[in-house]
Amino acid sequence: MAYWLKNTFSKPHLAIVWTVVILGLCSIPRQEMPDGMGSDKLHHFGAFGILGALWYWAKPNPWWVIISGSLYGLFIEVWQYVMPIGRTFDLYDALADAVGVVVAVPIAHLIWKYT
Repeated sequence: MAYWLKNTFSKPHLAIVWTVVILGLCSIPRQEMPDGMGSDKLHHFGAFGILGALWYWAKPNPWWVIISGSLYGLFIEVWQYVMPIGRTFDLYDALADAVGVVVAVPIAHLIWKYT
């Protein structure tokens, strides 16, 4: 079972799919967003934490994952600002994205090491 998990998560396909899912979710127009979904920053933290873990398992270079994941979070905020979807640039969302990646990488490393 552990071999199957490592073999599955060491390939970049899941990380690529999750990267595209984040872009899709962050591209939903403001008026179509449901109300009462909880903390926006917590959603960013969790989504980018998963992103960081998946990319770390696919490409176990922590600095590459942290820098590229943080830049992707910043890109998402710029994307929301320039697209005509009624969303805005929020530096705190980008910070939550970066913190999610930074927290996820050592956790992903420990999970990988002890699996």
